[in-house]
Amino acid sequence: MFGLALFWLHHLLGQYRWQDIFAHVHAISNAKVLRAVLFTFLGYASLTLYDALAVHFAGAHVPYPRIALISFMGYAVGHNVGLNTLSGGAIRYRAYTALGLGTKQIATIIAFGTATFLLGAGFLLGLSLLTQAGMSESALHVHASIAVLAGGMLLAAVAAYFWLVCTRHEPLRYRRIVIPVPKPRVAFAQVAVACADLLCAASVLYSLLPERAAIGFGAFAGIYLIAIAAGVISNVPGGIGVFETVLLLLMPSVPKDSLLGALVAYRAIYYFVPFAVALALLGAHELWVHRAPAVRLLRLGRTFLSTVTPQAIGIAVFLAGAVLVFSGATPGVHNRLDLLRNFLPLPVLELSHLLGSAVGVGLLVIAHGLYRRLDAAWWLTIWLLCAGILLSLLKGFDYEEATILAAVVVVLISARSRFRRHASLIEQHYTGPWIIALVLVLVTVPWLVIFAYRHVPYDNQLWWDFAFHASAPRSLRASLLAAMIAAAYGLWRLLRPAPPPMKLPRAEDMQRVAVLVAQTTDTTANLALLGDKNLLFNADRTAFIMYQASGHSWVAMGDPVGPPEICEPLAWDFLENCDIMAVSPVFYQVKPENLPLYIDLGLNLSKLGEEARVPLGTFSLDGPARADLRQARRRSGRDGAQFDVVPSADVGAILGELRAVSDAWLEDKKTAEKRFSLGFFDEAYLERFDCAVVRRNGVIVAFANLWRGGSSELSVDLMRYAADAPKGVVDFMLIESMLWGKAQGYAWFNLGMAPLSGLEEHALAPTWHKVGRMVQRYGETFYPFEGLRKFKEKFQPVWRPRYLAAPDGVAIAGALLDVTALISGGVGKVLRK
Repeated sequence: MFGLALFWLHHLLGQYRWQDIFAHVHAISNAKVLRAVLFTFLGYASLTLYDALAVHFAGAHVPYPRIALISFMGYAVGHNVGLNTLSGGAIRYRAYTALGLGTKQIATIIAFGTATFLLGAGFLLGLSLLTQAGMSESALHVHASIAVLAGGMLLAAVAAYFWLVCTRHEPLRYRRIVIPVPKPRVAFAQVAVACADLLCAASVLYSLLPERAAIGFGAFAGIYLIAIAAGVISNVPGGIGVFETVLLLLMPSVPKDSLLGALVAYRAIYYFVPFAVALALLGAHELWVHRAPAVRLLRLGRTFLSTVTPQAIGIAVFLAGAVLVFSGATPGVHNRLDLLRNFLPLPVLELSHLLGSAVGVGLLVIAHGLYRRLDAAWWLTIWLLCAGILLSLLKGFDYEEATILAAVVVVLISARSRFRRHASLIEQHYTGPWIIALVLVLVTVPWLVIFAYRHVPYDNQLWWDFAFHASAPRSLRASLLAAMIAAAYGLWRLLRPAPPPMKLPRAEDMQRVAVLVAQTTDTTANLALLGDKNLLFNADRTAFIMYQASGHSWVAMGDPVGPPEICEPLAWDFLENCDIMAVSPVFYQVKPENLPLYIDLGLNLSKLGEEARVPLGTFSLDGPARADLRQARRRSGRDGAQFDVVPSADVGAILGELRAVSDAWLEDKKTAEKRFSLGFFDEAYLERFDCAVVRRNGVIVAFANLWRGGSSELSVDLMRYAADAPKGVVDFMLIESMLWGKAQGYAWFNLGMAPLSGLEEHALAPTWHKVGRMVQRYGETFYPFEGLRKFKEKFQPVWRPRYLAAPDGVAIAGALLDVTALISGGVGKVLRK
């Protein structure tokens, strides 16, 4: 809608110059401006009654001064931002919640205000169409009968509302939805208040119209309401462009430059000034509500900046770049150029104009790096903004632009701590919306040049015209330079070589991984020592992510391994690499304490199940609750089972026996080695760990390699036994391993995850939980979901959830299939299973 409005404005105003339009703005008399200000005040006073009626209807008790303040801020912001119900509603929710109102009451207030506006607009527009039907052919280009029919329908809808409130005293009900019906006096007050508001708003613009308009207020009010409706339907913020286009089309008798001058003044008086006042009041209100000592205020400010800075500053820098590019395409102010002429050489002015547009394009490109919180983007943006400030002053003494850029610099410096990621600025991948926004800015530039200099006849010599007041040639050259820089950067991005393919880790990588795994508390990190996964290190090699490619996904096993402050930028690097390769980023079995990281990455979280962790500090075989465990231990002892822990240095000597047990176990289970999230029998892998073994008559009949999570957690990976092992050997080996771990000072023993465990069984549970519960209930033939949970329950563990982090939508299903294929060794094996 904004694009169509821009096209029509260009078509309708192509013959006019900006100077002519602003001349008509300055020509508006002070008396007209004062009348417009008075009607603006009355209009916003009427708007406060919207909320006063709504608060009373919702059954709340709020003093009118509070209501008036909240209403003014909500409508002033909503008029300019657009989607008044949401934008103004957000401010109402914020303010009314602080006053103790409930969510249902606030929703009623917002909906009541929207209904009030629609009633008033329908009544006035219907009345205007009926009374001014004779002008419909000239103004609306429709037959009078159609205008009468439309007006009658609108008034009939309002009358139906009055009939409903007069005849029904009970709420409307549809299934579980209950809609209260207001009393007749409230309904009539709604229409009266809305009519007063809309008539005051129309009077603001009517007061600013030129004398040559020659249109009655009744006819004008109908046209005004149609334009307002078009702006609301378009969802363009403030209806800007759409509102003006409709008025220009429906008022052909008014000179377009004069009408546009009145519209510019109307926007400033009725929209922008109240918006600025509302923002000031909103800021003052927030400061008052959160008043505290200066130190606390600074901490709150830093917390706020740390939350919103990367995204907000990325957008702010993009807009700053757009301002510089647009400024290069528009003429400078003549009196400022005359001022610069006295002390600034012409070459400096020309060069500043060109470089200003180049800096603008640079900011448009680099802003995405700030969105990604890159350290290099922060430094480069600071330098470009400082250069932009200087160039804005040199090319036309544009102190407004310089002030905007300086404000962005201040915010950037105050939020320095949020831009610590040392990923490559060159390798960042631009999202679709960002590219579209960049293209829209660059496409708007030539339109601005054509519109601003429509009165200047084009000639090839314009490109070589250099003079202080030769603004058109300067804008042509600056626009061409901006387009060339953007095109060159785009071509370079398209033609650059593809990234190298993934490679398995080298020997020095595995040595570094072993050091980092020994420092972590999560035993899952030991899977990296299999050597079958790709490794992504940070620049300092102090953290890593292990992952494998499967289908259309890169699946990371567990969380990033390393210090938390380093893992966050490393996760962003992984996300960017996936973006470059056009694959889905997936993190499998992540811990709950790291969920905020994956939310920041924009990933969707699905619960996979829960892992059982036995607290070894309280673990013992005493008491009635442990009777089954004591019995299993004694029975295995009577059957000749002997437990021992073989140090990793001695594991090589028993690998032959371990291989025999493993092969027999695989043959007996009619299965193959699993991968990815589970270890497999590999001699080099097993030699890295201590090994728990059970011997019978001196022969090893069962074993499990022991994972260490620093000095706090112990777990087992491969756990296999021969056919001649004592009955209950698994229980015996786990009990002895826990007792051994307790003696060694470990705090936890991790029994691993029970898939699909802990999912909610509720009518309102997420779809994934419902599907998981169904699979758990009917999938016992393929996997012992319930049996595995019950087996681990006898050790009285503490259950901790594990999650899958993947892109939202259908990508989750693909991610689950890719993970399953990795674990089972391929999609074919999954289907055969």
